[in-house]
Amino acid sequence: MKIEKAYRYIKRLIIEGILEPDTAINVNEIAEALKMSRTPVHKALSKLEQEGFLSIVPQVGVYVKRPNPEEVLERLLVCANLDALMTEQAALLLTQKEFAYMESILKRMDQPELSADEYGSLNIDFHRTIYEASKLTYTFNLAKQLWDYLNFVGNPEDLFTTERRQQSQTEHWMIFYYLKENDSKLAKNLMEKHMRRVAKLVGEKYQGIELKRRILS
Repeated sequence: MKIEKAYRYIKRLIIEGILEPDTAINVNEIAEALKMSRTPVHKALSKLEQEGFLSIVPQVGVYVKRPNPEEVLERLLVCANLDALMTEQAALLLTQKEFAYMESILKRMDQPELSADEYGSLNIDFHRTIYEASKLTYTFNLAKQLWDYLNFVGNPEDLFTTERRQQSQTEHWMIFYYLKENDSKLAKNLMEKHMRRVAKLVGEKYQGIELKRRILS
């Protein structure tokens, strides 16, 4: 579908930092690059605005949105709650094959020579395995939008420093063992704590950026 193609294309440019905050979006250029009319591009832009990636100013233009600290924190706290819910449900449904896969991921994540991007990619695989096992399709699809937003506002180099990676890994292994013991309550609580820590970290980052911007303006 053309709308979905345009949506994925523009979103990738934003998340990968090719289109930076406050950059104007040229609808004609995107339509030409994708060999489609402006209509599906406009619909894709509207969807991205709803997800917090863009600002559409009538009669002016479309711009990549500069993350608002309060909105960043709110969205990531919602993400933490959704992730906790899926973890609680997954504790009852994960298979031995999935546990074996998760354990292999965690062992690879233990390797200190991994780059932040490599660690981040494995981190996504670990979490995704849990959430897909929950069978909560609507929640999972909603959470995926928020994970994309986290990729937009977060930076692996900031999130996965050596010290933070060690703490992250300790929590990952604890979540894994709670799930293996079918302790849904402890697994849920730790996942929520784990994700709230990330939300706080990213939120504080943008509070600092906003403060600096106001001082310099």
